[in-house]
Amino acid sequence: MTKPKVLIPYQHILDIADHIPEWRQLSKEVEFIKYKITDVGEFKEYLAGSCIQGFWITDELFSAVGSPSELWDYYPDTLKVILIPWVGHDFIDGRRLRDEKGVILCNIGPNAGSSVADLAVHLTLSCFRMTSFWEHCLKYVVNGRVLESRKYLSGDSTELWQSIQCPLNDPSTPDAVKFEYPAVAGINDNKNLSRHFTVGNKIIDTPSGKTALILGFGNIGQSIGKRLACGFDMRVKYTKRSGPLPKDFLGYDAEYCPDLEDAKVWNDADVIILSLPGNAHTHNLINSKVLQKCKDGVRIVNVGRGSCIDEDALVEALNSGKVNSCGLDVFKDEMTQVRSDLLMRFDVTALPHIGSAVESLAVKQTAVTLQNAESILVKHEGGVFPVN
Repeated sequence: MTKPKVLIPYQHILDIADHIPEWRQLSKEVEFIKYKITDVGEFKEYLAGSCIQGFWITDELFSAVGSPSELWDYYPDTLKVILIPWVGHDFIDGRRLRDEKGVILCNIGPNAGSSVADLAVHLTLSCFRMTSFWEHCLKYVVNGRVLESRKYLSGDSTELWQSIQCPLNDPSTPDAVKFEYPAVAGINDNKNLSRHFTVGNKIIDTPSGKTALILGFGNIGQSIGKRLACGFDMRVKYTKRSGPLPKDFLGYDAEYCPDLEDAKVWNDADVIILSLPGNAHTHNLINSKVLQKCKDGVRIVNVGRGSCIDEDALVEALNSGKVNSCGLDVFKDEMTQVRSDLLMRFDVTALPHIGSAVESLAVKQTAVTLQNAESILVKHEGGVFPVN
């Protein structure tokens, strides 16, 4: 009997744990085809003519080909499942996939929640404590002179800096980027740090005891809430389309907010944390109208999808001080380049979408994806974590 085939496309580096026992065991019943993409046209031709039953999504597929949606016309009639080794699946229409092609879409369910929640906590801390600024200052501005860095405390203004970036092996093509950076505080201002604990007029504070509004309260949002409530004694509020969750289920106090149109949802939050998928309901959810409902100096953290924030409105709010600072692991346009007026800010902690990028999860992702493949291709079930 012919084994069902699963195609795993990549370009340079495979991010699958093919050394684990689960892989060796399932390989007895499923043929895994690792396809190195060197020519996009040839890959599409191969895909269309293949008799694969499974298609394993990889990070490098996006950089090599683009969104899996762009391969729609090339998926063979034999395809039964598209396997996503992470959580997000908004890059392809799952309902249409099932209705028109009869293909099941699977992700790894709740298994990435812990790693993404960890990063959300890091970004929250950075927003309050301005740790990205302090690290940059100590490493690249004052060159390790700790006391020199303290001269920025109580500062209430910025000055224009310029970054010249070029590879050492090709200094003939420098790339100059201008950005605002905190000015050293005036020594004659006689300011009291207890009333003006700032750099560049952005307040440095602790998240402990503050209020967090979590938008999107699935497994990741709940994990974030647990860390903030139990670890930082924060008051947690949340939104969830399917309704409230009991405290007995969560294990901590959290206030459900049923109506995003209610100004009270927004006006007492010290930090707003997004763990939302990207779709029509969440597109530009954080916009200028919503930000006007927030308290002055609110902080924004996003570990969901970049499409959920109107970046023009965010930059404007950062400039005005309406938003004190933000921590972003996701951005509007990750396929090309993050806009420099957001990336180069001292009050923004920016990370390259690494919420689930840890070694232990890479192994777990493979193991769970194998479970989905086995369920559908071997046991003829509906998948362990179907999302369509």
